[in-house]
Amino acid sequence: MKTYRFAGLILALLLLAGPLAAQEEVLESAPTHKSERSFTISLATSGLGIGGAYRFTLPAYSHIGFTLEFFIMRDDNELELYDPYFNRYIKLNDLNRLFLIPANVELKKRLFVNDIEDDFRPHIVLEGGMVFGMNFPNEAYVDGNVIKADNEYQIAPSLAIGVGVDFTTKKTYFATLRTQYRFTQFTEPIAGTKDHSAFEIKFEIGGQR
Repeated sequence: MKTYRFAGLILALLLLAGPLAAQEEVLESAPTHKSERSFTISLATSGLGIGGAYRFTLPAYSHIGFTLEFFIMRDDNELELYDPYFNRYIKLNDLNRLFLIPANVELKKRLFVNDIEDDFRPHIVLEGGMVFGMNFPNEAYVDGNVIKADNEYQIAPSLAIGVGVDFTTKKTYFATLRTQYRFTQFTEPIAGTKDHSAFEIKFEIGGQR
């Protein structure tokens, strides 16, 4: 009877030691650090953007890369209401059609590299570059007259800072969720204002190699 108990204890220890050894091996393995390329979707305070990013590896689990995005913006006071009488949606204060194209150099730094699992990667980013703005005003009706303002084109510096986390799968693909704030200040008003700074929530899907 004692022999069976002893054999059962040894078997239990072996079964427990297997997962512990595997976990220790995972934790002791070197974190992966590869170049990245991704497709991005950004939800801004007053608009929506899509784009892409390509990053090269730097020492100390950092990346440097390039980002290019295209934003469709709406007016700050723009409203969309439903008209039940005509069964349609009506836009109010829809005066401008503003598009922003930021092109930036990005520095990305991974945090807590050796403290958490490799498939969960907090990071901070800093972007700097230029943004090209294009505004095509809509026609406005004033006292029965149609008024069409001139199109506007401007370039301004762009600076963004953010914090987020990467989730990796099989060390080949990754998804990112990041919040960031973009500073954009034009020298002359475009779409009615010089300041087009905005808070953004960014989603990324990409690969590593």
